[in-house]
Amino acid sequence: MSDYLDGELSRTLRARMERHLGECHECRRLLEGLRRTLSALHRLAGAGGGSGGANAVEIAAAVRLRLGDPG
Repeated sequence: MSDYLDGELSRTLRARMERHLGECHECRRLLEGLRRTLSALHRLAGAGGGSGGANAVEIAAAVRLRLGDPG
């Protein structure tokens, strides 16, 4: 699914994935969760202001905080 989200599948494999997604509720749900996760990570990376974005430690801490795990 990662290659699908990143646009790295060939046309044939992309069509096959889309056909499967049309039939499989579980995979559609998984894909939507991955999209939300990527979107949240991109927002975190952009939250660093002028410093060029958040580093990995800051991102991990923010994710743990949002999950209710103080780390």
